[in-house]
Amino acid sequence: MKKLLFFSFLLISSTLFAQKFSLEGIVKDQDSTSLEGATVYVQSISDSVPMSYGITNKKGEFSLQVNAENDKKAIFNIAYLGYKPYTKEIYVPNGDQLNLGVITLENQVEELNEISVVGKAPPVVIKKDTIEYNADSFKTMPNDMVEDLLRKLPGVEIDMDGGITYNGIEVEAINVDGMEFFGDRRGDVALKNIPSNAVSKVQVTDYKTDTQKFTGEESDSGTKEINLKIKKGKNRAYFGDVNVGYGTDEKYQANANLFQLIEGKQLGVIMGTNNINMTRGFNSLPDATASTGYIESDFIGANFAKGKWNETRINADYRYSAQNTDRAQKSYSENFLPDFNYITNSNSSSYNDSDSHNAGSELRFLIKPKNEASRKHVRVSNRTRFNASNNDTFSTTDRISEYENGDLVSKYFSTNSSSSSNYSIENDFNVASRLGGRRDFLVIGFNTNFDKQDSEGSNYSRNELESSAEDIIQDQVSTTNNSGSRIGFYGRWSKEILPDFRIIPGYHATVNTQVDEKSIYDFNEDTQEFDSFNDKISIDSRYVSTTVSPSLRLRYDHNDFRFEIGATHTNTFRKYTDNIIEARNFKNDFQYLTYNGRIRYRDEKGYKNISLNYRQNVDLPNVNQLQPIANVSNITNIVTGNPDLKPGVSHNLDFGYQNNLAANKISLSAGAEATFVNDKIINSTITDADLIRYTTFENIDGDYTFSGNAGISKSFLNKKTNYNISLRLNGDYRNIRSIQNAIKFTAKTNTLRPSLSFSYSYDKKIEISSSYSYGLTNTTYNTDAFNDNDFFVQNLRLESSVFFLKDAFFTNKLSYRYNSRVGDDFDGAAIFWNAGLGMTMFEKKATLTLVGYDFLGKNNGFNRSVTETSIRDVENMILEQYFMVTFVYKFGKFAGQNMMDGRRDFRGGGRGGFRGRRN
Repeated sequence: MKKLLFFSFLLISSTLFAQKFSLEGIVKDQDSTSLEGATVYVQSISDSVPMSYGITNKKGEFSLQVNAENDKKAIFNIAYLGYKPYTKEIYVPNGDQLNLGVITLENQVEELNEISVVGKAPPVVIKKDTIEYNADSFKTMPNDMVEDLLRKLPGVEIDMDGGITYNGIEVEAINVDGMEFFGDRRGDVALKNIPSNAVSKVQVTDYKTDTQKFTGEESDSGTKEINLKIKKGKNRAYFGDVNVGYGTDEKYQANANLFQLIEGKQLGVIMGTNNINMTRGFNSLPDATASTGYIESDFIGANFAKGKWNETRINADYRYSAQNTDRAQKSYSENFLPDFNYITNSNSSSYNDSDSHNAGSELRFLIKPKNEASRKHVRVSNRTRFNASNNDTFSTTDRISEYENGDLVSKYFSTNSSSSSNYSIENDFNVASRLGGRRDFLVIGFNTNFDKQDSEGSNYSRNELESSAEDIIQDQVSTTNNSGSRIGFYGRWSKEILPDFRIIPGYHATVNTQVDEKSIYDFNEDTQEFDSFNDKISIDSRYVSTTVSPSLRLRYDHNDFRFEIGATHTNTFRKYTDNIIEARNFKNDFQYLTYNGRIRYRDEKGYKNISLNYRQNVDLPNVNQLQPIANVSNITNIVTGNPDLKPGVSHNLDFGYQNNLAANKISLSAGAEATFVNDKIINSTITDADLIRYTTFENIDGDYTFSGNAGISKSFLNKKTNYNISLRLNGDYRNIRSIQNAIKFTAKTNTLRPSLSFSYSYDKKIEISSSYSYGLTNTTYNTDAFNDNDFFVQNLRLESSVFFLKDAFFTNKLSYRYNSRVGDDFDGAAIFWNAGLGMTMFEKKATLTLVGYDFLGKNNGFNRSVTETSIRDVENMILEQYFMVTFVYKFGKFAGQNMMDGRRDFRGGGRGGFRGRRN
């Protein structure tokens, strides 16, 4: 490690003594108007590698810090939509500054929807509200998939659960060439199966629904969307890979992918099998995050698509997957009550064998007017999804509970098994029409959803009470047949009635029907059979609910500001009928009015976005919360509904700030949110001396939460060096009201979490990325019955790749986690190190890698969860250390050229070879 750091220091130091200078100038059009947002960049004259890039400011000014290394000349470029590309050879000055003065761009005679860029594209291009990354500017490993590429982009973070954020903002959807891939909006299939070197650009923009894209409506989601543009030839391309691996303890993985692009058509086939917890694709070097349980997985799928969101489109996909999952955990819980505390030690294990079929289709027809200049387009769309799955499960739990002084209270043991089949089919049909006015539109749709579940199961549980020497036993079998349907209608009309002022009425209606039959039979000691019908927890019911929600929104646009107010009136009728227990039956009608509002500022170029939003939501009590009948299916927690429950009402106010200081390569983001809840529906539990809980539901006031975040990231680039620094601060304060043992109390929890991340690459020979976060949590109570508590969690991540000799590489993924407060039987510290040593072969078409997973054997599956009434430490069974040899072979052709490796430009190369599509 010392040698690696020393080598990194030498590489960084070498850049400090290279030829550096400041390149300045002003960009204007032929009318001497300053052009803001023009992309300016400098390339090496020998190999066209970008040396520096930037964006002009409001005055058209730019200032680039250029590190020319030993070059004497360079190529200076300017690209701007609607203007001819500008290129000029410049001499590296002897001094530290070069001023090019005023540069005039000529109008593009032919109107284009693209930005023309000369030579290789710069690493980043900003086009209004879209940030576009040139994928070839970011070094990836030979076996990397798209997920690995995203991790290297400035501002992109992927958490342990696969959630993606960009500058702290949630990424809601990931598309491939503007379309969902395998019907997966989150993009998991694309992230784990498309090779990183098949991507030409990564575009980040505000998330829009398909209707918003079609109508030209502005996004109001507050989230982001990522679009992956695949490298293409003039009219066709194909690419794919075959991956195999085998290791110690009979660990294996194999994966094969084939993708073909033919004149606007997209075809993909994926398949794989493994027993190293990879559920969606191949990974030559897994991330340094604990993988819970043991999972054997097989999958196969196909995807076909033709057309984009603004064209007549057809899309179809099918996926089959089968999984065998083993899980085990032990836990230690401290439970706090107003009159006593108790401790629970538990061991549990489970097994699940499942297979599923998922299929979908999407048909969209775009009807264009005869007059090409007219906006009157009509889109007819139909989307269908089908899912079928079978599951066999078995679980067992062994739990011991004691008072704080160590006195035994109870021993609990249970086993459960079930076999189930699930089916569902959903369909959405809608017609959207862009009307003649300025962005006026009408959308009308009809959707349906039908599902069915059949299952058989058995349950045995025994609770041994120490105080009374009594054993409470439940021994049952059950059969379940459930079916449901949802039918909905919706419509929305947007009409500008005055300049910049429009009304947006809407209507939504749904009818839900649910038929449930659950027959439970207890074990009969006399007959030694399961023939004693249990009418207390068996169900034979029919539930119907209808909801009608007319709404109205008013919008006014003034310069860069938008003002919106809206209201929705909702009428929900519900009727529940049970043929076994009449007391379960109820009928109610809820009517309520909710409000929302929004103020948004967005500058002309889309660099700065400031918003203030207000939302009111209503939380209706569900069926189980309303029924005044004790549910005794769990012998340690008896649940009874409350028919007098009122709906909970929440008021949410959030502020968002995004600013892309493109000229300085700085991104700023901040947010604040406040939520207040009236009549919040909570669990009210009374726990007796035998630790049997009796739970009902009540309304309570006084719940509120404040949260905030702020972040800044800065990028640096020269010919050989590229690095990015990001600093974030997150915090929240929660005032949580609860009822335990008939005592109302308040838990006040505050959390503060600063984090820092850094990435560095040098000459495509060494890459380092790291992040550190420190999370401090403190909880105080307004009663002496509970003890205040606080703890902190540290997380450190370090990833590095070193490329040496001609075709060899060494890569590492290292993480360290520490929790300051854990139970005596748990280890609060965990070190997780994965490493790979490999080399490319066969003209870089193949890669052979030796992988060490959990190289030190120091990882653990520990995690902690904290609520207002408990602290729970859990250690899960995890995938343990193994070593594996993997072999990857990649193939493909773009525009008739072999795919080779990710450093080659498959768009034809040379000057004029890149044309970036405008969003």
